[in-house]
Amino acid sequence: MLQLDADTPMVVKRGIRRGITTLVREREWGTALGALFGVFLLVQLLLVILVGAQGVQSLLRTRTDVRLEVRQEAPEQDVHNFFAVLQQQSYIEDAAYITKEQAYERARTHDSELVAFIEEFGMGNPFPDTIGITLQSLDDYSQFRQFVEQREWHAVVDPSFLSEVTDQEKQIYELLRFTKAGRDLTTIILVVVAAVLLFITTELVRRRVLGRANEVLVEKLVGSSPLAMFVPFATEACILLLFAIGLSILASLALIFSFPALVPALKSGGILSALNAEIASVTSSTLPSYFFLEILIIPVIAIIGTWLGMHRELQARTLSMHTS
Repeated sequence: MLQLDADTPMVVKRGIRRGITTLVREREWGTALGALFGVFLLVQLLLVILVGAQGVQSLLRTRTDVRLEVRQEAPEQDVHNFFAVLQQQSYIEDAAYITKEQAYERARTHDSELVAFIEEFGMGNPFPDTIGITLQSLDDYSQFRQFVEQREWHAVVDPSFLSEVTDQEKQIYELLRFTKAGRDLTTIILVVVAAVLLFITTELVRRRVLGRANEVLVEKLVGSSPLAMFVPFATEACILLLFAIGLSILASLALIFSFPALVPALKSGGILSALNAEIASVTSSTLPSYFFLEILIIPVIAIIGTWLGMHRELQARTLSMHTS
């Protein structure tokens, strides 16, 4: 074990200084840095995917638009009462009453061929009055359905539309379950990658210890403490890990900022544009915390990896020389 005593602060300072000096002097750590950079880049990409899945879930939960068809024979006063009470519900973010005339004009703008077909055959206005609702969250679906199913509104809302609302709810929940499964799988892969990173760090330290076997032997001969031998290698591992994680963060940020240019559809209107905006919002608020947490964990990985890589040397008895 690494025993601490009164000289521990000085030993640690000297060990850190030796580790930095050795790392600057030697030029054989390029391959190790490349391997660590590759692993950390994979970690950053997995984190981006994790945050992206979180953005998709957030978009599905916040953009729950429902259209309710109003019965043609519904009394106008009952329709107004239903719409007024609906707007007062706490889980309703927005509600809009769309008359059949407004629906017809929207169809003329967005689907002129359909309107031309209707007018050519004199079919009149086939669009019903509808009410468009945006819920604050998908979790409010059950409350909304209970409200619509109340007996007093049966004469206002077409009962057959309730099944369509339920179908839409099921589809959105299926998408949520799919994205949650993706997040869980990504988390598992992150744990595996973290274990791989620890093994790489252990092997890196072990190879550096073997490469400087004579130096370690001399330290044992002069009676150096295990802590004095441990700190320089832990310092080297920590610096390499920090350097690799810094490069991987820069590379991942460059990829994130260039992604809209690589996928132009994300900048166009529609659901993809909304998805891009939602993911960008979640990424800007969440990803920096993940990066900061990674940096905080680096010393822990360096210490554990160094211990695993040279625990035999640390546990061996010190070969101090005695004079008779």
